[in-house]
Amino acid sequence: MLVRRLLPAIACALLSHAALAIPTTIDSGQVTVDFDADLFTFGIDFYDYGFTNYIDPNSLTYGASSNGVEIDFGSQMSLFDYAINESDPLLPVHAFFDASFAFNAKPGHRIVGYTIDFIGSYNIEHPGGVGMGVDGVGWTGFGSGSGSFSERLTYNDPTAPVLRGSAEALGTVEYIEVQVGTELVQVGTEWQPDPACAPDPDCQLIEVPIFEEVPVYMQQADLGAADLYLQRIAFNAITAPVPEPETYALLLTGGGLVGWAGRRRARANKTRA
Repeated sequence: MLVRRLLPAIACALLSHAALAIPTTIDSGQVTVDFDADLFTFGIDFYDYGFTNYIDPNSLTYGASSNGVEIDFGSQMSLFDYAINESDPLLPVHAFFDASFAFNAKPGHRIVGYTIDFIGSYNIEHPGGVGMGVDGVGWTGFGSGSGSFSERLTYNDPTAPVLRGSAEALGTVEYIEVQVGTELVQVGTEWQPDPACAPDPDCQLIEVPIFEEVPVYMQQADLGAADLYLQRIAFNAITAPVPEPETYALLLTGGGLVGWAGRRRARANKTRA
């Protein structure tokens, strides 16, 4: 009796697992893209605090882009780091992603490369910086300023790279000289009559120091901050048209006619000679 009750439950669990493992296909432009989000990994390392926050891949939105797929993180890929004091260990807030996509060209097209676009916004309070990249493809980033961005990396190979990489935000420390006041500094001497006998024309001269007011500086730490909001990653194929069979036939026919005409002309020239 117990076995009869357990079998349907086990079957339902297996069916549910199988349904979750079914890859998703996105039709976009001249390609289709297959993927299984259950195999993806996303997260943020907070090195300063010693913990990692993993992001559920199925909580993200996957949609068609111009010629591929786009991942929308919503507000989940937000990085903020700031230098606390001069002793800050200067460890970045580090996001990571690992996702594989299978691109398939539609009939009449072939894939010759890929583009990866990072889309979002950033704000840097100097000194600091933000950056993002894909392993084996490239890295891009900003060392100052603020605003929205759309940064593109290009991969010139028909085999799709794994979308494996990272993004970082880091507020650093920079030491600058700051004036904190002034002080009198002796810059030389001069000979003057001794004040004790100044009216006397035979008064002896004495050496008197000359002082000048100069600024006083000290090293001060300038604490920076960096904020990176990575909203989307667009992964697109670069495609080129593939000639239809009729085109190849025309090229072959044209080549044959050119060869025949050349041979005919050569025979005619030989007959005249």
